[in-house]
Amino acid sequence: MGRLHLSLAALALIAAAVPAHADNAKRFDGTWSIRTSAETGDCNKNYDFKLSVKGGKVAYAGFWPVKATGGINKLGAVRMTLAHGHHKVSAAGLAEGDQASGDWTSPNPKCSGSWFAKRI
Repeated sequence: MGRLHLSLAALALIAAAVPAHADNAKRFDGTWSIRTSAETGDCNKNYDFKLSVKGGKVAYAGFWPVKATGGINKLGAVRMTLAHGHHKVSAAGLAEGDQASGDWTSPNPKCSGSWFAKRI
């Protein structure tokens, strides 16, 4: 079950980024559906989850006790961290319109992969 929590955290990382300015912070607001792909290391499952973006800041929109921090800046740069218990995942990428994609990494267990998101 630890890997599940770690992977969920990795997914949530997809939606976070550099703090956004008030004048353009709402450009990427809404609910995003995230799909992750584990590609290297000990994380061998892929996950689907939802994130909420409000004012450029990301929040986890699911049932697990996951904390998501980060956001999407005015240029679409995504930077975020997802945490569940002792597991932490960092994600980065780029959002354009209603889609976003990027990479995620986890230090423990050591693994990485990619993610894809679509605003719903």
